[in-house]
Amino acid sequence: MDTLAEEWQVPIYAHELELPYLNGTAAYPPPDPSVGGGAMPALSVLFPRGPFDVSPWLQPLPADHSVPELPDWQWMHTPGHTPGHVSFWRDLDGTLIAGDAFVTTNQESVYAALRQTPEMQGPPAYYTQNWEQAEASVKLLAALDPEYAVTGHGYAFQGEPLRTALHELADDFRNIAVPHGTKYVTHPTSAETGTAYVRK
Repeated sequence: MDTLAEEWQVPIYAHELELPYLNGTAAYPPPDPSVGGGAMPALSVLFPRGPFDVSPWLQPLPADHSVPELPDWQWMHTPGHTPGHVSFWRDLDGTLIAGDAFVTTNQESVYAALRQTPEMQGPPAYYTQNWEQAEASVKLLAALDPEYAVTGHGYAFQGEPLRTALHELADDFRNIAVPHGTKYVTHPTSAETGTAYVRK
């Protein structure tokens, strides 16, 4: 990320609750390898989680939810996967960039992740810190009835299949997406301040 920002000389925008993870102040909480049954959760303990420091390029997203240089877009706070997770919405044509608020492949399975088998899923379970917030974020995005959706993992979805699958996920989120009895289900993280994240 910092290499591209330096090469292109472009800013990196983030929600204020995400800034500590990007200015070298804090590392992301550890993953939860107990979710699901696939290899990806087990391997998640090896994934880098910071602290990352891109301070020279880092800027907070505008408070009015506008997206700099993209006048047709607005950002939406969609926490759960991380406290400062955001998604991007263009009302003009119903396009949603959901990030990891939900994904369109089973990210807990190496096979599915490699094959990119299209299926509506909640956020990657091994790195989702607050499941109540994640559910509220999916419901918020489903209510938009998007025409197109691009996610952080998996293929783009569009049209009625997208809306049907997304509403099904929102309506039955706890059965479809939430792992039972795992670390962040029983002890979600919460942003008490802009720089400190503590367990409830």
